[in-house]
Amino acid sequence: MLLVDGGLMFRTFFALPPMTDPKGRPVNAVYGFVSMLLRLLATLRPSHVAVAADSPVAENRRAVLYPPYKANRPECPPDLAPQFALLREVLAALNITVVGVRGYEADDLMGTMARMAEAEGMEVILLTGDRDAFQLLSGRTAVQYVKRLNQTITYDVARFVTEWGILPSQLADLKGLAGDASDNIPGIRGIGPKTAVRLLQQYVTLEAVLAHAHAQPGKLRQRLEEGREIALLSKRLATIDRHVPVSCTPGACALDLDLDTGAAVFEELHFRSLLPSLRRAMA
Repeated sequence: MLLVDGGLMFRTFFALPPMTDPKGRPVNAVYGFVSMLLRLLATLRPSHVAVAADSPVAENRRAVLYPPYKANRPECPPDLAPQFALLREVLAALNITVVGVRGYEADDLMGTMARMAEAEGMEVILLTGDRDAFQLLSGRTAVQYVKRLNQTITYDVARFVTEWGILPSQLADLKGLAGDASDNIPGIRGIGPKTAVRLLQQYVTLEAVLAHAHAQPGKLRQRLEEGREIALLSKRLATIDRHVPVSCTPGACALDLDLDTGAAVFEELHFRSLLPSLRRAMA
């Protein structure tokens, strides 16, 4: 099963020059997203596919828990915002499932669907530009990390451990200690990734690190003791929810691309150059 992060629309929007359809609507993000998706469908040949859609940050359960969450990010560009609804229309025409639940982020939806797909015996690939998804790596789930629009890097558990020095299941613990500036997750002030990795290699979990704060020297002990509550909150913010009440199952997301309706919507949007990619994805 291929699970796709709808947040990749931001990547495609900034990677491509402005484009409009015959109605004057901006479409560059949709074009780039669909192009990337069709290329991966032709390469990976998944039996099941779903695209996970984010909720607005203001409705995000993490922002309710911690209002500064992602508050450091700029507003969605006005030419990008209307393209999310247009993407849903295009995916519907292609007969590709979109999963979205109010209050949850795309990685929560991918985590939930991946858990369910694994339980059904499926192998799972996550297509995303969000490193948070690395915590979902397992013997059955891999990540195609989008570095650039036309470049992905495949991560499995072994590659992650080699690069990060911890297990995928420890990623939220790492962010609990060191934070994550990209999401405005604070972590403990004065503790960086190297120290966090060293502590997790010794104690495994954030909770165990905090329980052994007294065994640490000087400043580190003080930081761990004073930062306990913010560290636990940061871990909670960084942890993907794998039990979201989604409305569909992986088994209901069988890939069955519709050439006729897909070609019609491509013609309407002047995406004619994507027709060969659609045919290759169906071959």
